[in-house]
Amino acid sequence: MILIIGATGYIGRYLCPYLKNKGYDVLAAGRAAGPRAFLESKGIPFTYLDFDKEETIDALPTEKIDTIVDLSACLAELETPVAKFFDINTLGAYKVLEFARKNNIKRVVLTSSHKVYNDIYKNGPISEDDGIDFTGDHSPYIISKIAAEYFVKYYNKDFGLAGIVLRLTGVHGYGEILGHLNEDGSYKKSTFELFFEKALKGDKIEVWGDQSIRRDHIYVYDVLSAIEAAINAKEDVKGIYNIASGVGYSQYDEACTLAKVFGTPGHISDVVLKPEKPGLSRGYVYDISKAARELNWHPDFSSLEKMLVDYKREWIAKEYHNYHFIRENDRPATL
Repeated sequence: MILIIGATGYIGRYLCPYLKNKGYDVLAAGRAAGPRAFLESKGIPFTYLDFDKEETIDALPTEKIDTIVDLSACLAELETPVAKFFDINTLGAYKVLEFARKNNIKRVVLTSSHKVYNDIYKNGPISEDDGIDFTGDHSPYIISKIAAEYFVKYYNKDFGLAGIVLRLTGVHGYGEILGHLNEDGSYKKSTFELFFEKALKGDKIEVWGDQSIRRDHIYVYDVLSAIEAAINAKEDVKGIYNIASGVGYSQYDEACTLAKVFGTPGHISDVVLKPEKPGLSRGYVYDISKAARELNWHPDFSSLEKMLVDYKREWIAKEYHNYHFIRENDRPATL
């Protein structure tokens, strides 16, 4: 059995049905009522889990669990007290690892973040060997994830676990929010979401800044296949892996492809460059060769157009929708 912790989150809502449909025995664990009903409607058994309530950890099944996938996270994109990052991202990971140790569950897969690299400037792809360096207002979140990674390393070395950390780059897919959500439901849209809305209407899209700057994003279904690869990795495989597309695209590339995929005949957005206006200050592309070599994993959606065509399919179906409260006037059309 695969125990998926944080199953009610964005990736978890995709992962549980994905694994079940491939024949895996899945148990979902989380807190949120809305996603719980969605998962149960898919025939996925669910158990309530709250890291603040030790009795819910004690109530987890201890037999027949082969792997734990820990997706639980307090995200940097949500307005959050600093302490909560550590309660969920760090201490939560520790509690998962301790549960695994006590119950002789060797494989734990923890999702982490590419933000640990956000102050590394490199001409070529960034690899796991380039270390970590970070700056900015997401730093408390980043530190909490780094601490969780070190807990995995500790349990691997001292207790013989086969823990795998997947450092995910920015994940695209229907149901995800890419901007910043405040506690009162107000929301600041990301550039991608603004481009998306203009593409739907066929309005002109202005792209600001230097378009030699490129960023590496990944599609949600490639994340799912990476997690599956980690679940099935050889017993001696452990450590940290970059999970990305390995390909960088500019915001101009994104705008043009959004216009092509989401526009309608006669209403295709013109994309206009404004290099004199402030744009991105940093790009990044990730080296995913370690994941290819040791996990036998390769992304299927490295093509931006292929990714957005499938994104459109999911957006029309609106099956894996978002459950966050967002003020109606602020809600992006991506949702």
